[in-house]
Amino acid sequence: HYVWMAGSSTRSELTVPIIVKGKTIGVLDVQSQEYYDFDQADLELMQSLANQAGIAIENARLFTESQRLLKESEQRANELAIINKVQQGLASKLDVQSIYELVGDTFRDIFNAQVVMISTYDPVSNSVEHRYAIERGRRVYSPGPHPPGGFRSQIIHTHQPVLINTNVAEEAGFLGQPTLPGTVTPKSWLGMPMLVVDQVTGILSLQNIDQEHAYDEADVRFLQTIAASMSLALENAR
Repeated sequence: HYVWMAGSSTRSELTVPIIVKGKTIGVLDVQSQEYYDFDQADLELMQSLANQAGIAIENARLFTESQRLLKESEQRANELAIINKVQQGLASKLDVQSIYELVGDTFRDIFNAQVVMISTYDPVSNSVEHRYAIERGRRVYSPGPHPPGGFRSQIIHTHQPVLINTNVAEEAGFLGQPTLPGTVTPKSWLGMPMLVVDQVTGILSLQNIDQEHAYDEADVRFLQTIAASMSLALENAR
């Protein structure tokens, strides 16, 4: 199964495996245009180099993994600090609109989102009311009830978050997602239900206008925790 490279004039070749924890992860390969150009000493030298390469590669992998775990730990610690701060703030609020403002302003500061929306849901009329909406730092007002439509209807029906990181415009058009007058269609959309006794009472949504893949599963988990705390605070205020 030797693959002969076009134009190659190789007449001698020496290959040794790079082995890490009993598994071959690569190969060192030297070639010569001369016959009989490698001997046992070359083989031993190459294997020694391959062994050192294996150790270096494994060390680099372990370092990268430890850095990743450290970053995740730091991110989790920051998330917990924010959650604790938000929960403390929510515990002190008994005015419903103050709760929307607190959570909306917090999301605007910590998430990679140019648009933050908090909408309440009325199951009797099957309508939503946008209680907090901001786009690029500008408040957006759209009073009165609206049909949920699109992604929000999906959240209401499934009680599950919706994360759209690509082709948001196409998905929005397919599902009939409404767009508020004067606003633009984002490139990433993350929505989360607010639940009280397994009933959807509202929807939190984060939107990134500029980039796709703005949100990941860590953002989903984080938003889920905040949504649960906010739902409890709103129920207490009610």
